[in-house]
Amino acid sequence: MTQNSLTPVEKTAPDITIARTLSAADKARDPYFHVPFEVPEGATRIAIELRYPKSEVSVIDLGLGDSELAPFPSEGGLRGWSGGARSEIFVGVDAATPGYVAGPIQAGTWQVILGLYRMPETPVPVEIDIRFSFDPRTPAAARPPAPTVRKEPGWYKGDLQCHTFHSDAKGAPEHLHATARREGLDFLAVTDHNTMTAHAAYFDAANSHELIFVPAYEFTTEFGHANVFGPAKVFDFRVRSNDDAVEMVRRIRESGALFSPNHDKPVIPFQYDVPQIDCMEVWQGHWLSGNWISLARYQERLVRGERVTAIGASDFHQPGAEPEGNPFTLARPCTYLWLEDLSVPAVLDALRAGRSFVTDAPDGPMLTISAGEAMLGGKVPPGPMSVRVETRGAVGDMVCLIDATGVVATRVIDADPFTATLDLDTPQTFVRAEIIAKASHEAIVSDLIGYLGDKRPGHSHWDDGSDHPIRRALTSPIYIG
Repeated sequence: MTQNSLTPVEKTAPDITIARTLSAADKARDPYFHVPFEVPEGATRIAIELRYPKSEVSVIDLGLGDSELAPFPSEGGLRGWSGGARSEIFVGVDAATPGYVAGPIQAGTWQVILGLYRMPETPVPVEIDIRFSFDPRTPAAARPPAPTVRKEPGWYKGDLQCHTFHSDAKGAPEHLHATARREGLDFLAVTDHNTMTAHAAYFDAANSHELIFVPAYEFTTEFGHANVFGPAKVFDFRVRSNDDAVEMVRRIRESGALFSPNHDKPVIPFQYDVPQIDCMEVWQGHWLSGNWISLARYQERLVRGERVTAIGASDFHQPGAEPEGNPFTLARPCTYLWLEDLSVPAVLDALRAGRSFVTDAPDGPMLTISAGEAMLGGKVPPGPMSVRVETRGAVGDMVCLIDATGVVATRVIDADPFTATLDLDTPQTFVRAEIIAKASHEAIVSDLIGYLGDKRPGHSHWDDGSDHPIRRALTSPIYIG
């Protein structure tokens, strides 16, 4: 059985059944309810089944901690998380349910972690069945680190948020890999929710000259999601307060990993106030799905003087067979990074440095700006500033330069490729660039409405293209001072 196997565990009588009743009052005390249980010596597999009457007002997430799990912030012991995607999981010495970590089964006190995501006032009956197996297994061998696979500096393209069935998507890691190859991507961050177990499935197919995989996961709670790029492990996500979130982010960044809030718009806004972040997902999915809200919040951070790299991602969840022309597939939008070589360290360095722009698809418009020797993410002294703008693939659209006061220069893109130097008197705090759809506007809206048909969302953060300018590409800033 392989690490990403979904082979069900044969049902026998449970070794342990634990019954609880939980309600909104329990959630108010602590959104994470821990159910301890004892693992006997010699066990090589633990299977857990969660049962409760699920409804719109009753949703309980599922996770598992082993005998090393301590109170937040624990340095280890998290064996997996599946959120609300699964009600049955297993962990063994050589295999585990996607989203969970295979390895030694220590005797001692383990904990079922219940995330009380939605709880009614009326108590909900919860039952947990636990089964142990004792047949011998051999743990999987350790995987080697990813090498540098291409040595040429340049712009490389990828997707920085997508999912597999190791959390709440339908597709396998191998299918996601094939989709990334189909789209011609150079790098991919697989960001399953609070777990990194899908990454082991990539090593046999990855690290070719076509594609690298960036270690990552999506920190996920009721009050916000964020990607963690470059971690060696999943950090303790059981935050109960903003102070807990601040401590978690401090530990993540201290380890050398990067923290990047996701989709800060009405469906799942990022509600934690953390003092320092590295990146921000300013564009997720089709532009008309409310991304002007995320971009406005990014602008607010820049105006405050924060230095934050702009990234985009599809949040692709592999829904099954993809219809032709799916505008919500992988790398819609697509993030470009200037890399010294194609390697994981180079990707992380570019994210830290702000050498990025986001475009609407892998073959979407290219957009960069520079000021003298300063490229995206660089710094220039205060005063008059000459900004060199370069674009490809956007004839008839408009390029804008933006600083802390708003739009400071515009130019119609009348050639392909297009190059112009725009002189600014005294730009404030930063300068960044956007391509606004003009000639392409009607086709973008028509294609989207034609694809969605009657399935168009009715949310207030969706637009038909009439109320908000459609961005086709946007950059990280050049900073001033």
